[in-house]
Amino acid sequence: MSEHWLACLQVAQLLVLAPHHFGGVLVRARLSPVRDRWLTALEQIARQQGLSVPLRKIPSTITDENLLGGLDIESTLKQGKPVLREGLLAKCDQSIVILPMAERLEMGVAARLSSALDHGTIRLERDGQSKTMSCRIGVVALDESIEDDEHVNPKLIERCAFHIDLDSIAWHSLPEESMDAIWSEFDRQEFDARLSAIALNDEQLNALVGVALQLGIPSLRAVQFTVRTARYLAAFDPLWESSTPSKEHLERAVSLVLIPRATQMPDQSDQEQMQDETPPPQSDDVESEDPKNSQTPDDEVLEDQILEAARASVPADLLARLAQIAMARQKNTAAGKTGVSQLSAKRGRPMGSMSGSPRAGQTLSLIDTLRAAVPWQAMRRRELRNLERPSQTCVIIHKDDFRVKRYRERTQTLTTFVVDASGSAAMNRLAEAKGAVELLLAECYVRRDQVALIAFRGSEAELLLSPTRSLVRAKRSLASLPGGGGTPLARAIDTAYQLAKGSLKKGMTPTLVFLTDGRANIARDGTPGRAQAQIDAEQSARMAGQVKVRSLWIDTSPQAREEGRQIANLIGSYYLPLPHAGAQELSQAVIQVLHQ
Repeated sequence: MSEHWLACLQVAQLLVLAPHHFGGVLVRARLSPVRDRWLTALEQIARQQGLSVPLRKIPSTITDENLLGGLDIESTLKQGKPVLREGLLAKCDQSIVILPMAERLEMGVAARLSSALDHGTIRLERDGQSKTMSCRIGVVALDESIEDDEHVNPKLIERCAFHIDLDSIAWHSLPEESMDAIWSEFDRQEFDARLSAIALNDEQLNALVGVALQLGIPSLRAVQFTVRTARYLAAFDPLWESSTPSKEHLERAVSLVLIPRATQMPDQSDQEQMQDETPPPQSDDVESEDPKNSQTPDDEVLEDQILEAARASVPADLLARLAQIAMARQKNTAAGKTGVSQLSAKRGRPMGSMSGSPRAGQTLSLIDTLRAAVPWQAMRRRELRNLERPSQTCVIIHKDDFRVKRYRERTQTLTTFVVDASGSAAMNRLAEAKGAVELLLAECYVRRDQVALIAFRGSEAELLLSPTRSLVRAKRSLASLPGGGGTPLARAIDTAYQLAKGSLKKGMTPTLVFLTDGRANIARDGTPGRAQAQIDAEQSARMAGQVKVRSLWIDTSPQAREEGRQIANLIGSYYLPLPHAGAQELSQAVIQVLHQ
């Protein structure tokens, strides 16, 4: 049986035995037969141990009403008083929940799951009513991410004791499926009796803390998970009769819990050097340090033995993959999105409801309106009887009860490239600028952005490509862009910001990318003259600076010039001088700046 698959089955067994104590497991696995088989083995072990609801899925877009619970309208109307109903989390008490596509889990849902894992309870407060419900769960977070900027919420990762990677297991390397059943065959009562008598001593605890520090793991929760895992592994061992786990149990616990969290590996040569530089032991007539404040030699020996075994179990490419993941998670999560997020009354992702009347295109939320009105029915009927105006309606609704739906939608981004096609640019950098824009167009196509192209040369700034998502049209317009003539920079700035203001009115998020050497020599009225052209360009830049639009100014001149920097500062653009960069460097620089 594959060692990796053996570890994955052992993780499933530990999670079933104590879902809340271990928190859960982060499973790096896309949809595959290997993942299906592991989930089947997990459910088989859970059923054998008598879990009432072995596995229950929680969708990534679940609402608070369904997750935590809310007002039971039917029972409230029947009983004449508010009655709360349980949500999905309360129904999963003492069981395991599956989180498909955990990398897309809403931040609010991840926060509520983390709170349930921390406290083992959830508190429901609705319409003046409150209720605390038990929620001792374990989670299986399925990380199905593909893009670099997709990752599971770090708070949820921190609370999962185990991290396993099923994508690295080949289907043909798995043993017979009947072999998975052996992990559910054990006596739970005998196991619980053995577990209660097992504890780690101070030497072992100090060694685990030292191993975690050397692996670059600052979390105390990870050490606690390792301690629990070592106790459970010792209780599973039928030949082990001691009240403390063995060194092999500690090594196994480290490989299951700490190794997948490792961010560094201690250099073995540095350790040997430190050992060589260790001073000789003090003589008996010298007073030794307080043993409570220093690590004993036995602690250091045990720590080194565990760390050596851990180093042997680390996959060769683990640290490289961890470094790539860490770099990807440091990027702004806005990368790859299609605009800023804003509230909407008509479309987008549902964001609950708010008090208000259904007018100006807003939609009435009937359920939320009834939920707001139901708790007050007894009082309202009593008031009508006092006024001798009994009501025949089932539910008395007042104006204050109206609730309208809210949505959150992400606006579309318009990226406009303003390319200098004048004679000076054509002589120096127009080829590189074209290549950079073509690479950036492909990036915008992946993000489903709209793109536009403005070229300025001679005495005019022309919109060569109106806002579009067609990559073919954009490349065709770019390829046919001629070069030569003067540099009407003022008109280019005016044309770009007129297009940006028009897109703002349509609810889009505009972004401007200027590629120019900044050497204006054509005035706004079309007459040549460098002095007047510079004055007009600065005037246009001041007017453009009043429009809140994100922009990037790339100085493509052979040597960075002060004129371009000054105009970029007046506009409020991010100034990026790239005197010696090629098309690839230009495009990468733009992508990094715009994704900040």
